[in-house]
Amino acid sequence: MRSELAPTGAVNARYFTRYCGRGPYDEIWLEHSGAANCVATLRRMRTRVGSLVVLGTATGQVLAHFEKELGVRAHGCEISAWAHARIPARHRSRVERADLRRYLPRLARAGRRFDLIFCNALIYLEPREVPAVLEAASGIAAYFHFYSSTSEDHEPGDSQRVTLQPRAWWRARFLAAGWAPTRSRYLWRSARARSVPG
Repeated sequence: MRSELAPTGAVNARYFTRYCGRGPYDEIWLEHSGAANCVATLRRMRTRVGSLVVLGTATGQVLAHFEKELGVRAHGCEISAWAHARIPARHRSRVERADLRRYLPRLARAGRRFDLIFCNALIYLEPREVPAVLEAASGIAAYFHFYSSTSEDHEPGDSQRVTLQPRAWWRARFLAAGWAPTRSRYLWRSARARSVPG
């Protein structure tokens, strides 16, 4: 299956009007994004987050959600020009219109560091692209919240998914890229980060 995300990143309005094969993204984003799971997981594990990167911000609702629930103003990237143009101006200045495969290495080269990466977009990558993305991520963030990309735990109506693999496959890639498991199946801790609880 060829994804709209590769290689040009031309994700059009239709993807967001029939999000996960169901309905308009603006109406169903919370139940499909994993943002509520992320907030609940962080609270349950008493993990403090003062800085956050969202890989795949879509139209920006997730940014407002994290600001309200965690008190953090997130940075991030969004590959779709259509979605990026719909991010409210107060958030858009912190969101680069970029492909996460290029955005993460730029953050790493710039020496940027964050407490958390939130992402439910790894499923749109080719399998061969996953290791480099996870490797770059482990150098810039203490934690990575990984949601909805396993064969046990995915959006069945998402016609754009490229890599659908079992948790064991993803676990091996996270471990190889410098991530350590936590008590949550969704939250990973960077083995490179200095003294992070988990």
